[in-house]
Amino acid sequence: MSNEELREKTVEIAKKHKASWIQLGQHLFSIYKNKLYKEWGYQAFETYCQKELSIRDTTASKLIKSYSFLEKEEPRIVKPDFTEEETPRKIPDYESVNLLRLAKNNKNIPTNEFAELRNDVLNEGKEVKEVRAQVKKILETHAPKDTPELKDQKRGSILRRLIGFLNGAKTQLAEEDLVPDYLLKQIDALTQKLEDQLN
Repeated sequence: MSNEELREKTVEIAKKHKASWIQLGQHLFSIYKNKLYKEWGYQAFETYCQKELSIRDTTASKLIKSYSFLEKEEPRIVKPDFTEEETPRKIPDYESVNLLRLAKNNKNIPTNEFAELRNDVLNEGKEVKEVRAQVKKILETHAPKDTPELKDQKRGSILRRLIGFLNGAKTQLAEEDLVPDYLLKQIDALTQKLEDQLN
């Protein structure tokens, strides 16, 4: 397929990408990877997507990442000649695949729950709304709890940053004579109170 044919085909597919997002993702991936949009007079891939395909850059990015994820993780779905037995009951939505892609890299999602999510997206073709709710529920269940020690560490870290900022600001304000002395004394007093909180 020549570059011009690829260009025309991509425009055609973009018009009905709801039904064939995988094919569109594949074409966009190829165009992006090989910077073909430059041959067609576009400086940026995002501009090509917006002007020629009427696709927002966030959508194009999700399509490319979702396609790339499927190609790596579930090549049977992106093969043009997959057999009936291999076909999922319903082609998964690109938004659902994108959520699955993000979930795969999330350390708070256990392997067994990811496997279930993967099945729901890739074999059952669950809608994005359901997938989002499922991911949210998994994350809420496995969110790391703030222990008293962790809370103390966070508190100490924030207080030290604030003290450092106040000391730096006070020095600069004093050197350049930008505020009256009584304000510098108040900054000192506040810094002292914050340091007391650390002890």
